[in-house]
Amino acid sequence: MSGENFEWHWYSRLGMAWSLYGQDIQGRSMNLLGFGIGGRYEEGDYSEPSFVAHVVKGATPDDFYVKSEMTFAIWPTHGSFMQPASNGGDTIEVEFNQAYIESGNFLVPGLSVWGGARFFREQYAPIGDYFYLDDLSGQGGGISYKGLNLAIIGHTCCRPGQALQDADGNGVPDGIGQSFGNGPYTFDPTGNAEQGDAPVRRNRTIFAGNYKFGFGGEANHHVKVHAEAHVLPAAKQGPGLEERAPGDFGGIIGAKLHLGLGQGNWSDTAVRFGTGIANGALGGGKTYQTWGAANDEGTYAGSFAIEAVEHVGFRIGDIAALEGLATFHYVKAAYEAPDGAAGPTSPEQALDFSVQANAAIFAHKNFHPVVEASFQGMKVGEGEMGTVAKVSVVPTLVPTGELSTGARPHFKLIYTAAFYNDAAVQGRMSPYLAATGTESNVGHYIGARTDWYF
Repeated sequence: MSGENFEWHWYSRLGMAWSLYGQDIQGRSMNLLGFGIGGRYEEGDYSEPSFVAHVVKGATPDDFYVKSEMTFAIWPTHGSFMQPASNGGDTIEVEFNQAYIESGNFLVPGLSVWGGARFFREQYAPIGDYFYLDDLSGQGGGISYKGLNLAIIGHTCCRPGQALQDADGNGVPDGIGQSFGNGPYTFDPTGNAEQGDAPVRRNRTIFAGNYKFGFGGEANHHVKVHAEAHVLPAAKQGPGLEERAPGDFGGIIGAKLHLGLGQGNWSDTAVRFGTGIANGALGGGKTYQTWGAANDEGTYAGSFAIEAVEHVGFRIGDIAALEGLATFHYVKAAYEAPDGAAGPTSPEQALDFSVQANAAIFAHKNFHPVVEASFQGMKVGEGEMGTVAKVSVVPTLVPTGELSTGARPHFKLIYTAAFYNDAAVQGRMSPYLAATGTESNVGHYIGARTDWYF
């Protein structure tokens, strides 16, 4: 929806869910990986309005332009999405996803420059709600020219309670920041991680670049090469600015091959390798979500991660649309257990995988039932491999009558059955298992949801 110089976009999903056990399971994913990989029908409420202002709008795409964009992320912290209907109104979290300005075609035709906070990502698998290979959305700036994208992006983390600590006072952080999201950003020299201790907070700087080039003529094949360098400065504190935690580094190299197979069919194959503090990958984690504990020197040297993704789509005329997704992640931590230790005090490695297939059947122009199945596994450290097989049946009304999986709005009824192995149940390896506390190997999810975007 737009005026001459203004656009409004909106993505949203809102619904209800019921449990056989009486608990609130709205948004409690049955996946072992915690979010969309393996099936996204149990995802929670979320809304993302976006506003674009064309400050200077050229008559053609080759003309000089200036535009700004603001995108909000809105979700409930507990209860329902509506404030007046849930927990005295204390339920909604509102944050910026994007707030940037961009200008192009003012120095060199085809060159654009942006600054602020922006989505820096392209590869997306809708059935897994999963951005892979190059999702570095964050705050910084960049330039684009034809198939080349370059950016400098900053990331910082975390709350004081997530700081790396030096509990024994030997001047080396003990690396208690664990599984993804915490990482080596903050160092608490006193070891008790309280707010009053003024822990040293550090910003990670990411230098990123990718280049995409096409080939194959009308087939529209392309290859995309992506690279990152992550730099974390040493943490210094005290009268003489003594070094409290060492500087660190990480690197990423990856590539994607897209094949246009004709008649609406396609295949995307991507592989990414990361080292050091750029070892984020487990469960679809971002590269800057450093995983595991530091080594004896307090760095992440020696750690690495591998991501592999296969994403395919096929169209059977006006009968059905098929989509498949396979993912694999392996991470090795920098930490290694001391020789002769009774047992590892921190996971040294972890892996996860998923295989997922989705079929949307165009039974009628306004009725598109969906059937989806997936199999997932996760293993952390010396623990047993947890697995789950999921099947979802989703009758879907599509008012627009468009024979496409991208047609919106959708009005859905959802039923999902999940079949867990003993390791997954005992380890409470999914948000659904953690919420229900069930000892059963079979889980049930019943829900209804509306989603839309324009």
